[in-house]
Amino acid sequence: MSSLPSRIGGIALLILSLAACVITGFMVLGRLHDRPRTEDAYIAANIVHLAPEVSGRIVTLAVHDNEKVRRGQLLYVIDPEPYTYRLQQAQAQVDGLQAQIDVQTSQVSSQISHAGAEASAVQSARARLALAQATQNRLTPLAGQGFVTREALDQARTETRSAEASLQQALQSAVAAHQAVRSVAPLRADLAAAQARLREAERDLRLTTVRAPCDGVVTDLNISAGEYATTGKPVFTLVDSEIWWAIANFRETQLVGLVPGQKVKVYAMAQPGKPITGTLESLNAGVVPDEGTSAGGLPKVPRTLNWVRIAQRFPVRIRLDNPPSDLMRIGATVVVVVMR
Repeated sequence: MSSLPSRIGGIALLILSLAACVITGFMVLGRLHDRPRTEDAYIAANIVHLAPEVSGRIVTLAVHDNEKVRRGQLLYVIDPEPYTYRLQQAQAQVDGLQAQIDVQTSQVSSQISHAGAEASAVQSARARLALAQATQNRLTPLAGQGFVTREALDQARTETRSAEASLQQALQSAVAAHQAVRSVAPLRADLAAAQARLREAERDLRLTTVRAPCDGVVTDLNISAGEYATTGKPVFTLVDSEIWWAIANFRETQLVGLVPGQKVKVYAMAQPGKPITGTLESLNAGVVPDEGTSAGGLPKVPRTLNWVRIAQRFPVRIRLDNPPSDLMRIGATVVVVVMR
C-alpha cells in the first residue's frame, strides 16, 4: 500500500516536469521569435586596394604593415622626377604657342590695316573711273557738233582707260591684301590641346604622392621603398575603419519581420560580455542556389532528390554604432541578436 502514493507522486513529478519542459520550450520559441539570433555572423568592412594611377619607382614608403592611418595621411611617393620634366615640357609648349599667337596677332592687325587701305584705294579708283566715264560721255556729243576739239575727247577717253586699269589693279591689290590676312584660329586650337596636356602633366605629378582616402589600417604590405609601382596594380590594402558592419546569415524562416532600422546587439567571440549596438541596414536580395543552375546553356537538374530540405541562409547587413576598435577585424566571429 505504501508504494501507491510514491508511484502517484512520481507520476505527478513526471507530469510537472513535462509541463515545465513544454512551457520552457514555448518561452524559448517566443523569445527566438521576438529576438531572432544567429551565430553564423562575422565582422566586415570596406577595403581599398591602393593602386597608383601613375607608374614609377617608390622613393618614399611612409607606413608599415598593420599601421593605423588617418584620412589624408601620406602613404607613399612615386619618383616625381620624370613627371616634373614632362610638366616643364608641356609648360614650354604652351608658352611657345602663346608667344606665336601674340606675334601673329600683331601681324594680323597690320595685315588688316593694309587690306583696309587697299579697299579704300578701290573706292577711290571707282570714283575716278566714274568721273572719267562721265566726262567722256559729256564730251562725245559736243565733239560731233564741233564744240570740243578732238584732242580733248581723246584725252577724256585716255583718262577713262587709265581709270579702268587703275581700278583693276586696285581690285587685285585688295584681294591679295585680304588673302594675306592670316587667322590665329589654328594656333589657338594647338594652344588648347597643349593646355590640356599641361593639365594632364600637372595631374600626373600630383598623383605621384598617394595619401589615405579614409581612416583605416594598412594590411598586406610586403614591399619596401625601391619597388617599382605599376599603374592599376595594388601596392597594399587599406581597411576602411570609418564604418564597420556585421554580416549575419539568417535562415529564410527568420527573415519575416526583419526590416531596415531595427536595433541589433552584436556579441564578439573575443569579448562576449561586451555587447555592441547596431542598426539593421539591409537584407540580401539572393544567393546562388545549389540547384537550378545552368551548364552549357541548359538547366542543370540533379537526378536525385534530397528529402531533407534545409532552410537557406541569406546575409543581413548590420551597421555597428561606435564599435570598439580593438575588436574590429574583418572576419571576426560574432553573434547577432535582433531586438525586435
